[in-house]
Order: sequence, then structure tokens, then C-alpha cells
Amino acid sequence: MLKKIHIKNYKCFEDLSFDLTAADYSFNRELVRDNIVNKVLIYGKNGSGKTSLGFAIFDLVQHLTDRMHFSSRYMTYYRNLNSNRPAVFFQYTFSFDYKELVYTYEKTAMQTLTNEKLTYDGRDLIDYSYEPGGKQFVAPELAGNLDIHLPDNKLSILKYIYKNTPTNSSSVLSRLMIFCENMLWFRSLSEGNNYCGLTSGTMTMDQMLFESGKLPEFKDFLKQNGLDYDLDFEEEGGSPSLYAYFNKRSDKARFSAISSSGTKSLWLLFNWITAGKDRLSLLFIDEFDAYYHYETAASVVNLLNSKRQFQSFLTTHNTYLMQNAFTRPDCCFLLTGKEIKNLKNSTDRELREAHNLEKLYTNGAFAE
Repeated sequence: MLKKIHIKNYKCFEDLSFDLTAADYSFNRELVRDNIVNKVLIYGKNGSGKTSLGFAIFDLVQHLTDRMHFSSRYMTYYRNLNSNRPAVFFQYTFSFDYKELVYTYEKTAMQTLTNEKLTYDGRDLIDYSYEPGGKQFVAPELAGNLDIHLPDNKLSILKYIYKNTPTNSSSVLSRLMIFCENMLWFRSLSEGNNYCGLTSGTMTMDQMLFESGKLPEFKDFLKQNGLDYDLDFEEEGGSPSLYAYFNKRSDKARFSAISSSGTKSLWLLFNWITAGKDRLSLLFIDEFDAYYHYETAASVVNLLNSKRQFQSFLTTHNTYLMQNAFTRPDCCFLLTGKEIKNLKNSTDRELREAHNLEKLYTNGAFAE
């Protein structure tokens, strides 16, 4: 699981630490796993960096995997423009079997590495510089007889080793790489649906649902959110198209043509959760409830809270969700651009299950 991320000189962040270590609360324990927050809500004013935080977490996917990458337009102004430092710094701390794996690297551009370092349980496994004459240490058990001298700084040494040595799924490097390969970021806004990670190809919403074979479950999912449709697939031009039927099936319409923005957002969520199945490791949904009624947003949070096998991060402005029915003080974070803190660490008060977190927040009880 991802335990902590430290970012310097990236986009709007000059120096930001995001610590997911859980507090000692006795309620809503299902939101925490291995003493790490597993279900995260992120709040912040417009321009505070909620989207950039997701991009920072998924920089891992950009250079360690062959999964879908972000569009280049999102990576414009990669380095913080207020800084004179030439390199962007990333440090990710993971916990595997209660042992810490720390992966650190620096870049001068999105695809230009200067160094990488991998430490597990306090022991250096990789310390690799791309600078002329720099240190290039790789623990023998990782690389074996592999030539570790890369021709340029566009390819991660971790990815190179993983792709060119026999796969041992229980090794530390494999566990890190598999975790990163099964991360997923997505959002559904007026500009269209965008995603990063998990898969390396693109499919339409109709194709994703058709290939999952989960149409009955999808209809039940919509019904649970107050949407009762008679749905089925029809073939059009060799591809499946999802239709909604009316008047005892005497009339029909393409479901994508009649769906509201909120319904399409629910459809997209169902597709991705289904596509991820049991392999999804980390899910980040940016502006997850941009088109949701507050009750629908609560239903989605409850759904994701029930999926303990992966970490979920949701950015939102919906303070209705800021209550202990859906979260807890150490799972709900406030981002200001300069720092990110959970509610517990944003006040001197002792927060308990009975507290109304939303009321405390709107009354200014949490320092921002």
C-alpha cells in the first residue's frame, strides 16, 4: 500500500508531504488497512492542487509501466515555475508486509531521469545515477548478470530490470511494479473521460460493459441509485451498442445519447471497477462527484469503502461527505497547495465519532 508521498518542485507544489499513516480510532476500522488509510477524501479550494496531487502520485505509472499515460497537455509546466531548482523530486513510501519500501527519483523533465534509489526495510537495493561518472549500484539479487549500464536517461533502471530478468512475483521489485501496473486514475468532466493506468488500450463505454459480461449487475447498480432502465446490447457495424427500451420495447434509444452527465459518470465508475476486478491496487478519481446528487455521491463512497482490496482517493468539494458516517478524521484531508493534513492533525481538538465534522469545518475549526 502507498503510505506516504513527498514531492518537491512539481507543478504547483514547492515542497509537499502527504502522510497516510492512520490514527488510533476505534470506529470505521474498515477504512484503514495495515495501519494505513485505505479510503481517502481530499478537499481543497479551487486551484489548491487536488488534480496535480493525483498527477504526482501517477508519475509512477508514467515512467515505470506501459499502461495508459496522461495526455501530454496535462504535463505542460511539469516543473514548479516559482523554483530555480532544475530537478523535480519524488519520494514514495510503500508498505509491504509491514516493511517499508522507499522509492526516490529526480527528473528534469517528464521523461528525463537524473537518479533513482530503491530502499527496502532500511537496505539500499538500487542507487543509480544517470549523470556521467555517477554511482550505479544495483543489489546482485535484483539484476543477476544483467548489464545495468543504460544508454540514456529515458528508461528507468527499475523498469529495465523488471522487463529483462526472470519474473519472481514475490520479490520486492515485482511487488512494486505490479502495484504500479494496477493503479488507475480517471475523471469524467465536460472535457470528456480521461484516464491513466491499469490498461494499455482504449475501448468505448459500450465495449467495456459488453466485454465485462456484467450488464445485469450494471442495471442493478443503476437501480440502487434511482435509475431503472431496460437495457440490452445490439450489434452495430460489428460493435456492441447499449440501448434503452421504452413502451414495452416498441421504442428504443442509444443509452449514451439519453444518459445524463451523472448517469454517464456512474456508468464509467462501474466499468472501471469491473475492469479492475481483484487486481486494482490504487484508484484515484478526480472530482468524483462533479455530476452527482449528494445522495448518489454518498452511495458511491459507500461502494468504494466496501472494496477493501484497493486504496481509493477521491477529490471533492462536497462537505456532506465530511461526516463519520462515511469517513473519519484521519481519512479526510485538507489540501492548501503548501501542505496537506488530515482533519485530526488540522485542529487541537480531540475529534470523536460523535463530532459533526462538516459543521466544524464550515465554522472554521480546521486550520487551512
